[in-house]
Amino acid sequence: MKKKINYTLSVKASIDLKEIAVFTIKKFGIQQSEIYRDSLVEILNKLGKHPEIGREYIAIKDKMLSRYRFKAHTIFFYPLEEKIFVVRILGNNMSFIKHLKPK
Repeated sequence: MKKKINYTLSVKASIDLKEIAVFTIKKFGIQQSEIYRDSLVEILNKLGKHPEIGREYIAIKDKMLSRYRFKAHTIFFYPLEEKIFVVRILGNNMSFIKHLKPK
């Protein structure tokens, strides 16, 4: 049985995921990259079911973004009707404000 996906990724969040995978493969290997990816997908689905576990962070374009720290990354999202929209997935050492600024 296929698992229900409870999130939608922005274009930038999709790029973030790819960059996380490339970095993790280079630094820790393919197996660790797959483990991290699977854990990240699991937490995205959990957030989609329970967006209230995120903490309100900042309003961008009339949407209140929430954030959730996951290991070395922070997930920025806002709730939709039955899932979440993931805006970015940023490394905890990155400037969040800089990377969340609308262009």
